[in-house]
Amino acid sequence: MNHKKIIIVGVVVLGILTLFMFNPPSNKTISQNILYLTQPATSFSGIVDKIEGNRLTISQKQTLTQNIVPPPAAVNLSNRPSPFPTPKTVTLTYQVIVTDKTQISQSPAFISYLFKIVTPALPLKSTVKDIKVGQYLTINSQVDLRTLVGNVFEATIVSLPPKTNYLNGKVVSLEGNTLTIKGFAPMMVPLANPGAVPATPQEKQYRISITSDTEISRNVYGANVNPGVLVAPKSEKLALSDLKVDMQVTVYTTEDVTETQTLTALRVEPAASASPSVKP
Repeated sequence: MNHKKIIIVGVVVLGILTLFMFNPPSNKTISQNILYLTQPATSFSGIVDKIEGNRLTISQKQTLTQNIVPPPAAVNLSNRPSPFPTPKTVTLTYQVIVTDKTQISQSPAFISYLFKIVTPALPLKSTVKDIKVGQYLTINSQVDLRTLVGNVFEATIVSLPPKTNYLNGKVVSLEGNTLTIKGFAPMMVPLANPGAVPATPQEKQYRISITSDTEISRNVYGANVNPGVLVAPKSEKLALSDLKVDMQVTVYTTEDVTETQTLTALRVEPAASASPSVKP
């Protein structure tokens, strides 16, 4: 009988040892950010707070709301505190290391041509020098961010936002092939901080060069003579002589309008005009 017990105990011990041999305990730890990264996360988007050599500090605000079942409608809660807690907002911050193997690219700027047909541009290769404080980046890694210790990881891919390549303004002067426009560059709130109030835009003067490659065009909208029938706008190609002082225009360029006020126009779009009627 004792021999049988010894054999059973031995089999159990052998089974446990075998289980540990083929399924060793994991050395992975759990990041304190796991409540906000509820799925396997190998990418992170945020705002660049600091650049130190090849190390980037990026952050993003996250909000956590607990799932609480609301009380029955019949219950009078007029004199009770609200059962719904204020959502908790935290700032997730990571130290991102850029190596020689990190691929850094920037999405190409978009030009909405009406007549010119262009080949879609490929992402532009960039370097760490093209990254600036305040930019909104997307970082990819081979590591699940939920298992990080110290919130430091190496980047495999860094995706920069496209340039702000257009502006709206009023033509204040015309000199040969150069327009002077007074207007505003578009202001955008990064997705990483949707509650932020954008900075007050400042009106600036821009010198715009018009070349033989510049498309000057707009859509012409006509009165709908047949109620209930949609009439598509007609595209209209214009010349430099059609641009006038005080005309509202949108200028598209390859330069970043937030960094320079001397631009070369790829397309100029005067404000859309309306004609009495447009024949289908």
